[in-house]
Amino acid sequence: MMPSHLARQLAAVLVVVFVLVAVWGAFGVYAEVHPPGTTSAGTTLATYTQDSTGVFAASLRPSYLYNNTTEVFGGNVTLFTPITNWINVTIVTSVATNRSASLSLQETFTVRLSTPVWSKLLFSSANASAAPRGTMAVLVTRFQINVSQVVALANAIDNQLNYPSPSFTLSLDPLFSGSLVVPGGEQSVGFEPVVNFTFATSLITPSGLVYSSGGSIVAPTSSSDTTGFAAALPYLLLVGGLIGLGFCAWVASRREPEPPLPPLDRLIHPYEEAIASTGTVPRSAAAVEVAAFSDLVKIADTLGKPILRPSGDDATQPKLYVLDGETVYRYTYRGARGPGTDRDHRALLEPSGRIRVPSPNAGRLILQLRQEIIRLKGLSLDDRTSLEATHLARKAGDLLNLGYEDDAEKEITELARLLSRAVEVSTSRPKN
Repeated sequence: MMPSHLARQLAAVLVVVFVLVAVWGAFGVYAEVHPPGTTSAGTTLATYTQDSTGVFAASLRPSYLYNNTTEVFGGNVTLFTPITNWINVTIVTSVATNRSASLSLQETFTVRLSTPVWSKLLFSSANASAAPRGTMAVLVTRFQINVSQVVALANAIDNQLNYPSPSFTLSLDPLFSGSLVVPGGEQSVGFEPVVNFTFATSLITPSGLVYSSGGSIVAPTSSSDTTGFAAALPYLLLVGGLIGLGFCAWVASRREPEPPLPPLDRLIHPYEEAIASTGTVPRSAAAVEVAAFSDLVKIADTLGKPILRPSGDDATQPKLYVLDGETVYRYTYRGARGPGTDRDHRALLEPSGRIRVPSPNAGRLILQLRQEIIRLKGLSLDDRTSLEATHLARKAGDLLNLGYEDDAEKEITELARLLSRAVEVSTSRPKN
């Protein structure tokens, strides 16, 4: 049984799906047969480091201390409240491994103003970085401190509480969490490199600008042996994927067999008016072989040349020709040459003629063709238009008789357009 066109399209899509399933299963089988390395419990798979560095640039009022410089850069530099306008802080945080790994790093960043007796949240945000495969993940956090606003807020809170504090601290708190994954192991990471700016009298003292720590990723303490369905799943996926791939590829590659050629007389019947019998076979060094008789008909129509049918040609594989100067276009018939039945040769212009077609759609096409034939007989057409309309009608009938309903419908539609144009021309022509 030949699969339908829809089934072949669906099979072509499923080919891709089963390829992915088979690849996934093959990867699982390979992982089962070849585990990553020969690690045992507690074996170090990789090492990693967690680093954070804070730097800042301070915007200053001109002063004798800094020779009227309005900016100062650095790490552990003491600043003074009366001459400092802004402090722009940048915190660069990284997690690095000594081998390629999947790294992900998330940050929850908060800014708090606090004293030993109270604390106030000023700002919060989130940030993330990921390296699907690499040796480092980096996050950069920036924050601007308006010194005068911070001092004013701290003093206002102290005045409201009637509890003056000798100092207060602005804490930039990036809380990091993430994971490192290497073949054979995984490690969670978490660290909190807090950067503080302590305000005491007129001094602003930074601290915690540098942070560094490290660790190791070790193999699991227990083996990851799987049993039952989980162990068999990769093999099932591989076998099922290959079987499904083979079946869907077979269905997708199936093609409807070419319909057998009708007898030669039946094949050329719609074009008898354009075929001339000759006694000799044309000879030419520039012979062009044509694959289908319909292509030869198109060439003849385009060149305005007749189709030649030699009477003394090979009986087993007769040939038809179109001559164009020194070029010969040749079609070789490779079907059964025997003539069609009388029913096949019935005159197609007779409305009472019957056309054998298997499809339920044939009734509509037969009725439409008969209507156009009746309209053709009722019109007074010039010789050229009449010949073209007759050719289209015969060709449509022959295509219906052969079961090519889509092609027949195109010819019937073209016949209807031709007759409609002829009617328009005849009605628009001035009468004498």
